[in-house]
Amino acid sequence: MKKLLFGSVLVLLFILSACGGEEATKVKEEKKASAAETTSVSELEEMDWENMTEEDWDKVNLSKKDFKKLLDAMSEPDEDGEIAISSAKLSNDETIEVEFNNSDGETLENGMTAAIMDAFFREFYKHSVYYNEKEPTILFTDLTGYTIMENDKPIEYDEENASSDGVDLGEFKLGDKVDVAGSIITLSNPAYTDERNEYEEEPAEVLSLDVAVQNATDEDLYFDTYDFQVYDADGTLMETYALDYLTADIKPGKNTSGKGFYAVSGKGPYEVYYTDFVTDATAKWTIEVK
Repeated sequence: MKKLLFGSVLVLLFILSACGGEEATKVKEEKKASAAETTSVSELEEMDWENMTEEDWDKVNLSKKDFKKLLDAMSEPDEDGEIAISSAKLSNDETIEVEFNNSDGETLENGMTAAIMDAFFREFYKHSVYYNEKEPTILFTDLTGYTIMENDKPIEYDEENASSDGVDLGEFKLGDKVDVAGSIITLSNPAYTDERNEYEEEPAEVLSLDVAVQNATDEDLYFDTYDFQVYDADGTLMETYALDYLTADIKPGKNTSGKGFYAVSGKGPYEVYYTDFVTDATAKWTIEVK
């Protein structure tokens, strides 16, 4: 239950850049959730989508045309040519229908993806001229027509039942088996690699990490090496790098392994953090690359 779809911020930036260069029209109806002034797509791309405040959202205002463009862009391939959503459309002015590009039904990944995308679709809808003080219904299905999720109001999360409250698990060494809320993680073999993705900007170095993980919970576990954060010796957050990274659904008691890749500055040692999406429990590793 840990995946943020495509690293959700990257997806949003891709969507916004695909919408073209037109500006949204200003909403003049008093009952609409309107922005004080229209915002160009280039201005939207510069917004910090990870840390959006209510004041930031007040600057977002989409015409009907631009909102439909945003939905259409959801079915475009990403930078790796992958299509996660086969279609996203309005079936009427108050209903958004989203079809995932798989036939997996109600898997953990589909459920988490739907929950995350529900929040983004809902916010953009509420900052468009479609909004009339009524929450939209958002329906998620797979290619078979199976209903994954359908909501006519925002999803509420019961934070009181979280098994941890952002606990700092401490610092660990390479080779240690680290239990982060039931994900038992082992990091090893940090190295700079010559592998490159021709579609990515050329970084100073690409850091590879061997990652092994065991599911110690009684539920399916989604694990993604994009959930690691890597900082260099200057304290600067490094970017993930799109190579053949580890991403997997793991059954209870089972394990898997693979690699994580990060575009780094070459300034080690590096601090690596992993935070559980549900509990906010965090583990830290400090690694040297020889």
